[in-house]
Amino acid sequence: MTKAIVTIVILACLGLPMLLLSAIMGGSSGACTVATMPSTDASGQPADTGKWDADQIDIAATIIQLGVTKGVGSWGQTIALAVAMQESRLTNLPYLGADNDTNSIGVFQQRPNQGWGTAEQLTDPAYQAGKFYDKLKTISGWQTMPLTEAAQAVQVSAYPDAYTKWTNDAIALVDQYGAGEIALDCSAMPFGNAEPAPRNSDGSWPAETCSTIPDPTTGTGCLTPRTLHLVQQATAAGWPKPGCFRLDDHGEHPNGRACDFMMTSGGEASGAQKARGDAMAAWAFANADRLGIMYVIWFRMIWTPEKGWHAYNNPYGGNDPSGWHTNHVHISMC
Repeated sequence: MTKAIVTIVILACLGLPMLLLSAIMGGSSGACTVATMPSTDASGQPADTGKWDADQIDIAATIIQLGVTKGVGSWGQTIALAVAMQESRLTNLPYLGADNDTNSIGVFQQRPNQGWGTAEQLTDPAYQAGKFYDKLKTISGWQTMPLTEAAQAVQVSAYPDAYTKWTNDAIALVDQYGAGEIALDCSAMPFGNAEPAPRNSDGSWPAETCSTIPDPTTGTGCLTPRTLHLVQQATAAGWPKPGCFRLDDHGEHPNGRACDFMMTSGGEASGAQKARGDAMAAWAFANADRLGIMYVIWFRMIWTPEKGWHAYNNPYGGNDPSGWHTNHVHISMC
């Protein structure tokens, strides 16, 4: 890391609150956001979105924009688009009478008799998208649920498994027409609810040795108690089991103060894997002050207290998914 970043992480590990630290350094901690690069397919090219016509794209853009307004981030937008693709093929369907044995209406096929709104209101795709997101945000833990499970919790469909096949199509549209970031309403989501790690009476982080032997994630080496606490909290939040300790000539891994949370088996993340990595990176930022997180790296981006999310220059890694952190979320601890 550069000298400036080293200075920042040292200040952060003194226990200064993130907002105060940002003011001291003249930077911006930002909202609960992490800018990310678009998902790509196996060829490395952007996923195809040409299967949708102009009217369908218009409806998709409306759903994405409402997701930004509602603060559900790219994963919430992906869930909503997959539902709309399955229910209506992104088409604002009228009540179909004899061709539809319910009174379902519109893009999300919501029903007036189930409390979604009046028949007139449900003819508006923006209204339906807003109602979908409002219901989604009442589902505890939706951020880490598989798409089908989260979608079904809202829709209560007779065919819940049908949503899965639209996952990659939905992510492709969010990548192309979204804001290019995961923008999270932390007050309405359980991203900032990790149990705090112990601090000194003055608010600073206690000095810790690498005393948990062996590291339970790798079966070798050691972890500091604070890193072990991170592992426990991340596991409780539903994130993948990490690998933490490893021998190296740089960084925090050999000191038991860093963990890698794999989103793939080794290749670059795309589709649902990348969306999950986006969400975990945002979770780490939102809980940085509670857990004693020093910095986070994900998908060619690094978060530090001074600069928030910015480009990662890959000073040590190779030109591959591991070096650019496009297959795992890296978290280093104070």
